[in-house]
Amino acid sequence: MTQTNQNKSKDMWIYTIAVFLQGVGSSMAMPYMNLYMTDYLMISAATVSTALLVAKTIDLIVSVIAGPIMEKVKFKSGKYRPWLKFIGIVGFISFALVYLDTYTLGLKSEALRASIVAIAYIGFGLVMSLLMISRGGVLQYMAGSDMAYRSGITAKTAQATAAGTIITSAITLPIVTAMGGIVGENWGYFVACTSYAVFYLIGAFMMSNLAKTYDAPADLAAKKSVTIKEMVTSVAGNSQLLILMVAQAIFYIAMNVFTGVQAYYFMYVIEDYGFMATSMTIKTAFAFIASLAIPSIGRKLGKKNAFIAGMIVYALSNLGISFFGATSKWVFTFFTCTFTAGMYMFSSFGVNYYLDCGEYGYYTSGKDNRSVAMAMSNIPMKIGFAGGSAIGGYGLAMIGYQAGMEITEKFVSDFMLIIGMIPAALCIIAAVIFFFGYKLKDEDAAMYAKANIEKDSQKA
Repeated sequence: MTQTNQNKSKDMWIYTIAVFLQGVGSSMAMPYMNLYMTDYLMISAATVSTALLVAKTIDLIVSVIAGPIMEKVKFKSGKYRPWLKFIGIVGFISFALVYLDTYTLGLKSEALRASIVAIAYIGFGLVMSLLMISRGGVLQYMAGSDMAYRSGITAKTAQATAAGTIITSAITLPIVTAMGGIVGENWGYFVACTSYAVFYLIGAFMMSNLAKTYDAPADLAAKKSVTIKEMVTSVAGNSQLLILMVAQAIFYIAMNVFTGVQAYYFMYVIEDYGFMATSMTIKTAFAFIASLAIPSIGRKLGKKNAFIAGMIVYALSNLGISFFGATSKWVFTFFTCTFTAGMYMFSSFGVNYYLDCGEYGYYTSGKDNRSVAMAMSNIPMKIGFAGGSAIGGYGLAMIGYQAGMEITEKFVSDFMLIIGMIPAALCIIAAVIFFFGYKLKDEDAAMYAKANIEKDSQKA
């Protein structure tokens, strides 16, 4: 369906608020999970890494087939709306289970305790895959070929996500501490995450309701389903999509190495776990400011140059963390702010990178697999979650980490290499790949989108 000018602003804000609520709802999924498993559920670092590597590998496989499944399965109420409702319900349950305190419940098996978290991770990994595809599809329907409107929505959602992160960064550990005095610290994490999950549920249903205007059953009936072979071919034959996926996967690995171990920095390197809330709040407040100012730099640079510049800033910031972060928690926090600035050079474009590649693939091949291209935006993130978590977890095991251990200078030195040097090296590699491999210009993508709409109108 087409969108009237009168509804553009209203629907953009509804979309943005829904993304904000979903971001709040999923905010505890990663930052505290590894530390919770090792120091609260009393699972060894090696077992944690193995369990999460298995879970994230399964999650990766699921994310690969999520796009084809959504492309093939049709519902009377629309292509994306039923999935969005499913996402809300399953997401709520999965987020709550991540911090279920199986240790005090008396489960003696370390493997079983780790497996329950792994199953919960697979659950919320599934809904995040479906969510990214569904949100991208709704965005495509809302904006059509209006590239400025596409960028406007993704910029606002980036700002909304940053605003939500400010709130959750500031209040999560205080909530855990406050609830810890009532139900115990282990259960404090469960109460906080379950409370956030309510917002995720609300956001998913808001997005589903918004999709009603655009995701019409008539559109589904008019479109012929593509085969699995055609879907695979559409990805393998889209050189720009493949380059984008490889470069972003490497970046997400770098980001998740840092995310997976940062709680250990506050707990063991500076021995001030409570400062993590302060540090994350400062970083996310800076991120919100960056989300307002930095995207304009990205738009001037264009999507390709913005990604490369962002990788360089991200790498330099992580080098600063590696060399100087152990000396001061304030220095560490400063460099987390600067790498956030680098990230917002390109992250404000969001799914538009994949929409561009989808338009390119449709224009050059004549086969409309744009939803499959959007589904591929999940793959780099899932590779990043699996690879980054594994590198961080096994890295901790290799340098001798154990819960409650006595910290030595060698441990701190080795740890700072994991949290800073490894992400920096990966970002440089991603920048080099993107510089030489990605050829798609912004103006070309706009031309492809316009031509594809004309092609669709001729078929109708």
